Amino acid sequence: MKKIIIANLTLDPETRTLINHVGQTIILRPLPYNVFTLLLEQKGQSVSRDQLFNKCWEGSVVTDQALTNVISGLRQNLTQLQANGITLKTVSKIGYLLTIDEEASVTSHQEKTNELSSKESNNTQMADPALNHNKKAVMEDALVSVHQHISVQRFIASVLITLCLLIAIGGVYWYGKASSIPHFLVKSDYQHFEISNTDFYLLNKTKESMNVTEIKSQLESLPLTTCHADMYIRIYRSVYDDDIYSLKGYMMAKNSHRNGNYTLSQFSFDELPIVITEALKRAKRICE
Repeated sequence: MKKIIIANLTLDPETRTLINHVGQTIILRPLPYNVFTLLLEQKGQSVSRDQLFNKCWEGSVVTDQALTNVISGLRQNLTQLQANGITLKTVSKIGYLLTIDEEASVTSHQEKTNELSSKESNNTQMADPALNHNKKAVMEDALVSVHQHISVQRFIASVLITLCLLIAIGGVYWYGKASSIPHFLVKSDYQHFEISNTDFYLLNKTKESMNVTEIKSQLESLPLTTCHADMYIRIYRSVYDDDIYSLKGYMMAKNSHRNGNYTLSQFSFDELPIVITEALKRAKRICE
């Protein structure tokens, strides 16, 4: 897979590595890499939060803060690599925009060429063979010492990483034993009602009032798909606007292990019955 030149940076897709013009590197984790490449594909155009959630999280149940953290991390990476001409902007109430100044790439390559030419010129001025031989011997000894030091550091790092992994695995195992039910599925946290064979669980985490009886009545008046499933819905206040609400949902079939999740970054309480109806229509495999 070919490397991609982005202003004064180079992206290696095979290793998810960003490299700047002086050789500094940062390896991106899979999720930030997916977000960055999607923004790169749409460079110069705004990419909505819904599009980022659907493409990079594949519809998983996540909060807006998760996307904000990924964007913040990418900005820190660009700053650490001294990215020139690359800007990751926030587009209010829409999403994010990646802009690239193509002239920055030309300037960067010219600076690198001048630097290499300067080094070659300095090397040609070393005319004394004996002096060159002594310097070469000293440099070789120094390189051996550096390599030994790096080997020790790598060994220590590998031991620490292994220890951290063992601690993390132990923590996950302990947490799994302590809580066999995911927090999203704790039924006592929700307001519950049932229509036909579908159990609905609603949790309102906003200051807006929610009338569950009215929602049930509205759903019963709509052409609701018959579905043998449990539907969990959580409603949050958007982190971007106090007047906008976001929704996270999870469905689980009663007679099989089929399940699914969905997310909406913007919706209103008046739209909730329609949102639920449309979600049931799309969940054919779960409702079978």
